[in-house]
Amino acid sequence: MLTTRQFTVGAFLSASITAAALAGGPAWEIMAVADGVSPASLPGIKGAVWVPNQWNNPTIDSNGNVSFRGQLAGPGITATGATANHLVQVRGVPGAWTIVARNNSGVPGDTPVGAIISRTASPNNSIVSANNMTSGGGVIASGYMTGPGITAGTNDTATWFVPASGAPVLLVQGRDACPGTAGALLPANMTISSGLRVNDAGEFISTQTLTGGDTVTANNTALVLFRSGPDQLIMRKGDPAPGLAGLTVTPGSFSQYLNGSNMSFQGTLVGAGISTANDTAYYTNVGAASGVRMWAREGEPIPGFKGLTFANTSSFSFGQRPLSADGTITFVATLGGSATPLNNTAVMTENNGTFTILMRKGDAIPGITDSTDPNFAGKIFSTPSTTNMVRTSSGMFAFEGIFINPDGTSISSPAPSTYIGVRKADGTLITVCKQLDPVPGLEGFTFDGLAGSTSLCAAANGVIVFTASVTNLAAGSFGPALMAWDEANGLRVLAKFGDTTFTGTPCNQITLIGSTGNNGNGSGAGFTDNGWLVVRVADSTSGLYAIARIRLEPPASNCPADFNNDGAVDAGDLAQVLSAWGTSGADLDGDGDTGASDLAVVLSSWGDC
Repeated sequence: MLTTRQFTVGAFLSASITAAALAGGPAWEIMAVADGVSPASLPGIKGAVWVPNQWNNPTIDSNGNVSFRGQLAGPGITATGATANHLVQVRGVPGAWTIVARNNSGVPGDTPVGAIISRTASPNNSIVSANNMTSGGGVIASGYMTGPGITAGTNDTATWFVPASGAPVLLVQGRDACPGTAGALLPANMTISSGLRVNDAGEFISTQTLTGGDTVTANNTALVLFRSGPDQLIMRKGDPAPGLAGLTVTPGSFSQYLNGSNMSFQGTLVGAGISTANDTAYYTNVGAASGVRMWAREGEPIPGFKGLTFANTSSFSFGQRPLSADGTITFVATLGGSATPLNNTAVMTENNGTFTILMRKGDAIPGITDSTDPNFAGKIFSTPSTTNMVRTSSGMFAFEGIFINPDGTSISSPAPSTYIGVRKADGTLITVCKQLDPVPGLEGFTFDGLAGSTSLCAAANGVIVFTASVTNLAAGSFGPALMAWDEANGLRVLAKFGDTTFTGTPCNQITLIGSTGNNGNGSGAGFTDNGWLVVRVADSTSGLYAIARIRLEPPASNCPADFNNDGAVDAGDLAQVLSAWGTSGADLDGDGDTGASDLAVVLSSWGDC
């Protein structure tokens, strides 16, 4: 009986791509269905279906094309052993899917020549589950190989860039020579995973452990930019520390970011006078005369803020897409020096040596500090969740915030302590919602704690999206809701538990890509700067799964070229266009790219709005 019902649902969804729209809102479009019976409809693979609950998080580009990895079943599909051919990575839209990679098929671009994607011991991992899609539709594929000249555990891994058009490019293979060294070799495992920073050209940066050639213990780590042309050595363990005579530096494995040609990364200092209190430094090539410059160091004074220092242990953390196209770096810092326990944390930016505080512990929060509700009255800002904060290319900072008591003490559970907030480019603070608030459009429902599960995303067009747990105590109902907000439309529900829009049965899971989708030139891989959103939705009780997309755009502005919302089109907006050139970050004409036509709109709108 269950199989019959699943077939009916699957056949219905396959026959109609456009799902029902929420009242007064845009329609969800179903990209793929996994119920064990609905056709996957992939080119050259007849009769295959998607295996339920075997997708990784999908990504989406600025034209609405979706990419994901999944498992297939059906005639001719094998899931185990040396002949396994069930794993596939795709890109496109229904009716126009392209197969990026498939196990027991030739590698992208047939490079290395004759190699196939295969991993007998673990076929489900022969293609790495990574969320790396650029805003222009390029996809990173990474996995294991067999074939001529391939030796297991030595050179059997590789990473490719598969552009939206044109030939795939091999970026790196296990045991490749490391650039800038005398014969040092990269590791055997050269697959990449989600979270590595990829730009729109398909380049990525990564720290690797070296062997062979001129490698010794003192230089066995290197930070490398991998690309279609000659790879570039950025920094090697033991290199002189830029700007610090007599010290050397080791590039770290975390806090690496790439946006266009801009990069930022962390390093550990070694030498006389170095301790755990001052051994962490951060570097960028933005504003450097050559190579890289140190833009911050723990224990050091903060330029422009007399008496303040960066605290000396674990003082920096980064959220989503912290490096902008104009070189601005967004981070959370623990403050030392004259800072007190009531104001020793700040959200800051750095650009070419200039530091700015966006928000600081102890700040008043609109709608919370000034509330008459005893649950919130007098509470002050503490810090954002770094996995749920992002500054867009238009200068808007969106975040999941935590507030505290006026005396600096934490608020004990289950008392409310979390909220969703926005800081506009002009500095205006807006509280979008907080715990216990009623959910717009859902009578009797309120927001539960917003910490940890919001997967907050934000686009340059001013829209933010997040998931939240909602509850109706009177009805005994609870579950996830997918929310959207922009200043013109306010807060609204995009989807919620119990909706039948996606699978034909009540859904109970909604998965939004947040911090794991930080790829391309600063655009979110799950929510693009021009408003394309992709989600995974499921009715796990019935074993029904779907991937869906929607386009979210705020109403047309009377002054669309006023990116920073200061009431005028001026030099700041011109800089926004120039820094986003070639990306979707300042797209005014809707073609998915920032170019000459967008520049013309800015110049023709010059002056007060």
